[in-house]
Amino acid sequence: MKRILSTLALVAAILAVPAAPAQAAGPGKCGDVLFVGAAGSGEADKGWPGYDKSGMGAEVTAVYKAVKAKAEGRTVTSYALPYRAAPVLPTMIYPGIGTFMESLIAGEGKLNEFLFDRIRQCPRERLVLAGFSQGAMVIHRSMQILGSRVTDRIDAIVLIGDGDRLPHDDGQLLGSAGAEAKGVGLWYPKFSLAGGAKFGAIGGRVFSLCNSLDIVCDHRPGLHNAATPAGRVAMSVGAAVHMSYRVGPQLGELGAKVAAKLPKVYRTSGRAGFVSYVTGVTCPAVSSGYVLVVTRGAGQGVPGVESYDEFSSGAWVGSSGNAVPGSYPASVVCEASTDPNVRTGGRSLSTYSFTQTVTTARPVLGVSPAAARPGQVLTVTDGGGCGAYPTPAQTAEVSVYDAVRGGKPVVEGTTAVTVAGRWNAVRLVLPAGSGTGGWRVAATCRAAKDDTPDQSYQPYPTATVALTG
Repeated sequence: MKRILSTLALVAAILAVPAAPAQAAGPGKCGDVLFVGAAGSGEADKGWPGYDKSGMGAEVTAVYKAVKAKAEGRTVTSYALPYRAAPVLPTMIYPGIGTFMESLIAGEGKLNEFLFDRIRQCPRERLVLAGFSQGAMVIHRSMQILGSRVTDRIDAIVLIGDGDRLPHDDGQLLGSAGAEAKGVGLWYPKFSLAGGAKFGAIGGRVFSLCNSLDIVCDHRPGLHNAATPAGRVAMSVGAAVHMSYRVGPQLGELGAKVAAKLPKVYRTSGRAGFVSYVTGVTCPAVSSGYVLVVTRGAGQGVPGVESYDEFSSGAWVGSSGNAVPGSYPASVVCEASTDPNVRTGGRSLSTYSFTQTVTTARPVLGVSPAAARPGQVLTVTDGGGCGAYPTPAQTAEVSVYDAVRGGKPVVEGTTAVTVAGRWNAVRLVLPAGSGTGGWRVAATCRAAKDDTPDQSYQPYPTATVALTG
């Protein structure tokens, strides 16, 4: 007992700052993604070196900034969990350990209450949870008791220097400590009340970062021993490791990993009729029946419905062709159904939501001549432009189909698109043996960012060319 208490006392002396209740504003209106941050011990106090005005602490704030910077097509806002985040000293000196535990338990309760309220208030919002040290323990414990009603809405869980870290737990165990690292709470469960259960099904969304010799998440009783001079030195080193995550690239890299977990939405604005592409759509399995993907875009009255197999890597969400300019909620919903093609029951399994903005009316496509015969040159012109996008369209694709036979295009052409979204005329020769009933002309604008094509597109209304005698 003496050894445990002296160890806790020295950890407390190294990590101590005065106590002050954490303050946080409400999370605000519903959005695409809400990042919920839980500060480490004492980080809600202005005197703490890791203090950040966000209330989340330096480590969690660094992850949030990286997620926000990398979250393409998603709006990410933050919310600091308003719990005490009691400092280690004097709460970890027996019998004051109860004060630290009160902070931890109260933080877990506040998080649980907030999550239940938030998913009810914002049914389409996705969540990311991140905590450092005591904040990581708050989130860890909450995730072990909350059911799928809450966890299905969470895209990523970030634990930095987690005192409840379980060796070989489910999820990505990052950092130099490796998979064997064991948190201080699991060494002293009588005091910490640590459960020690694995994450299980939600493990695929967990990122746990722990560096070697961290006195909190890679605790080693034989080494971190306050009874010996060498042990006291090791404890000082371990505390320094615990406070060093804010230095170097690890937190930025962690934020990038989290951002990769968020469903991406390309082309969220454009002229009426544009189509957004949503990646990362993962529908939960059902024990019986089928899963359908229901999409609703800007100005759409009737949602689109497809089988989940059609959307194994993403979903296309089209805006209405006659939608007036403005911003509209758009969504991709996974629904359970007893029919593989028709919605029955409409029980929602998971939802991805975002905003589509219609900038102007749908463009028109010009073709000349209006009537032609095989062998003639058909000129296709831009009658309105590709529209304004976060990334300007790079290519306009023009395809000509046999009006009767349909099938594959009989002739195709592409042209570059200017930064202003306009493209030059495309001239195509109508091939022999086609056009027995005339031709149908289609065009789309496709965008690209860096070397990754944006699968969203801006379709023009098709135009027709009659067959002349």
